[in-house]
Amino acid sequence: MRDDDDKPEGNYEVGYGRPPKHTQFKPGQSGNAKGRPRKSKDLARLIDAELDAVIPTMESGRRKHISKREALVKQLVNLAIKGNAKPLQLVLAHLEKHREVEPFAPTDTDATLLAALFSSDTKDDDDGNR
Repeated sequence: MRDDDDKPEGNYEVGYGRPPKHTQFKPGQSGNAKGRPRKSKDLARLIDAELDAVIPTMESGRRKHISKREALVKQLVNLAIKGNAKPLQLVLAHLEKHREVEPFAPTDTDATLLAALFSSDTKDDDDGNR
């Protein structure tokens, strides 16, 4: 049974998908005011954001702004130079990993050694055969 207060105004028919006017959202009002929560950042993104933050430092008596990532590398190299074992191992391992290998360029002595090696007709092989 309906009360007289719930009567629809005018030709508005209450039913499926058509709630009573007094229960509908008012203009400018949302049913989800805060909206969907933001996606939480993972640990790698948080660390990258913190390492990219800029900090003031003093270098050679001058004030300079560098990222925390750069400051970390500077401190690591400085500790390695002072002789601390662990930072020294890290820096040397990095240098070894990223070392550029020079391409092979034969010299005159290399060419004569190769020529002597391949032109020897009287040399025995590993089995003692000529």
